[in-house]
Amino acid sequence: MAVVKKRPTIGITPDINDLEAPETEYVVRRNYADAVLDTGGLPFILPYSGEVSAYLANLDGLLVTGGMFDIDPKLYRQSARKSYVMKPARTHFEKALIEGALERQVPVLGICNGMQLLAVCLGGELVQDIPSEMPAAYEHKLDQPATIPQHEVAVPGNSWALPALRAGSYVVNSVHHQAVLPSPAYRQIGSAPDGVIEAIEAVGGGFALGIQWHPEYRISEIDQEIWQGFIAAAAEHLSKRSALPHG
Repeated sequence: MAVVKKRPTIGITPDINDLEAPETEYVVRRNYADAVLDTGGLPFILPYSGEVSAYLANLDGLLVTGGMFDIDPKLYRQSARKSYVMKPARTHFEKALIEGALERQVPVLGICNGMQLLAVCLGGELVQDIPSEMPAAYEHKLDQPATIPQHEVAVPGNSWALPALRAGSYVVNSVHHQAVLPSPAYRQIGSAPDGVIEAIEAVGGGFALGIQWHPEYRISEIDQEIWQGFIAAAAEHLSKRSALPHG
């Protein structure tokens, strides 16, 4: 019988359409799972639950997906400056997962809204609305599909999480109206020409990477580097987890 090589397990957080509806659905775009599969990971969708510790005990990586909603400003010590669409149940679940993953040193990849929540969990704050708070910035939420590149991101090439990443300018498909503010809790490893932060990594060790654009579409040269780095970190976590005694 052929030996099947173990693949690192990657938990993916889904969106939810309506908590109050009788036929509530979890929703996650296929390209998130496809990117994990194609890069060597084994994806699992994580239903919202209080079983965060049980999830993390069986995961080698956590992928926090994007979504068309905002994080409650109270979570990053601000007052709301306008009315926002929020999803408290999802944010509460994802926040607990991120905090638990950071504590256990489970690799974390946060995409778009997931990057913003990672920054908040690390102690950072957000720009609540780019057009009103950064008037010199250009439009980051263009009315076009995410399959179309939208602007450049400058990468200095000194990432701890992605050591193979080359310095340069990459065209990406960033779609967002909020942004991450600078903080000593994370390093800025990518930015748009207007100064908007587009990628961060935690300073406390381990793999905790936030990407503001959508690498799951894999339309940019940089995107595969992100997935390879994430799955490599998850594979390393799997090796450590497999070495632990089982009782």
